[in-house]
Amino acid sequence: MRVKIVTPTKIMDFKDVKFLVFRTVDGEMGVLDRRAPIIAKLAVADVKLKLENSEESYRVVDGFLHCDGKSNVVILTEEVGKPEDFDPHRYLGNMAQ
Repeated sequence: MRVKIVTPTKIMDFKDVKFLVFRTVDGEMGVLDRRAPIIAKLAVADVKLKLENSEESYRVVDGFLHCDGKSNVVILTEEVGKPEDFDPHRYLGNMAQ
């Protein structure tokens, strides 16, 4: 499946993703190719993309995920980056609410 992570300043595009794991405000979910359509509110959490021979992990800051039920997933978020690049205390106030 194709996964796009879109922020106000950049677009990350991943092709041939086999499995996608993410955390919504209600809990963790996973998406396989051709899953039933879904729109979900994301939490400040890691998004894991399982590719053919590797796995990549990115942290997203809130936002929404849209799976069209075919082979396309779009994540709209304020900010995205590698988990180790984020200050763990920066979003603590958002998660405590």
